[in-house]
Amino acid sequence: MSDPLVTVEEADVGTLIVRLERPHKRNALSSALKRELAHTARVLAERTDISAIILAGSGGIFCAGNDISEPDSFAQDLPLAEARRHIRLGLEMCRAWEALPQLTIAAVDRFAIGGGISLALACDFRVLQTSSWLHAPEVELGITYSWGTLPRLVRLVGPARAKLIAGLCRRVDALTALEWGLCEEVVDDTMAAALKMAAEITSKPRVAQQMVKESVNRLFDGPDTAAMEQDQVLLNMTDPDARARQSHVLRRLRGD
Repeated sequence: MSDPLVTVEEADVGTLIVRLERPHKRNALSSALKRELAHTARVLAERTDISAIILAGSGGIFCAGNDISEPDSFAQDLPLAEARRHIRLGLEMCRAWEALPQLTIAAVDRFAIGGGISLALACDFRVLQTSSWLHAPEVELGITYSWGTLPRLVRLVGPARAKLIAGLCRRVDALTALEWGLCEEVVDDTMAAALKMAAEITSKPRVAQQMVKESVNRLFDGPDTAAMEQDQVLLNMTDPDARARQSHVLRRLRGD
């Protein structure tokens, strides 16, 4: 039997810890992992006994983003109808996490890259490790930053800083992330801080708290252009130079 891609642990009364379990790949988001994370969120959404969910990566790393080492990472060579479904796995994963009624905390160790940032931004709160950093390299790959991330990013940091992060692909360290509003805390031990926040969450009346979350999220909902973004990514993949760019950037990011 293969090892699980996602584990769910009861941390305390009313609190769960969900972990990405691909440490050998720095928790990069394979197609299977994206599906499993979306499925996990939809299952947990039915839990009326849970107030707080902590999302973390195993192996001391949060997430290296979309696993572009997979042969079908950008739906290459798939029929168009199948490719459109495949390319939206990340979008549906982030939507499922954002839609959770419980309050969610991303515990970000070491780094969050690309889709890893997308996943963290789909949570309500983020706690970053002191030495951690964020980097969105999508434009360097010749694609737009998708998965519905840009509206979430703009809501948190404003348009100019969102362009610095997503358009100029600037790496953001933890203290800058805190200053810009990308996270709520910067600490040495992210899990301890996340559990402390979870205890604060669970000490409050659950239904009233979840009504606040729903109201705030609805207030900041805007036109949903995320599906169009995914089609743009797919169209970009018809560029004959795209795969060469992706390979070059991937080698640079890995230090090859």
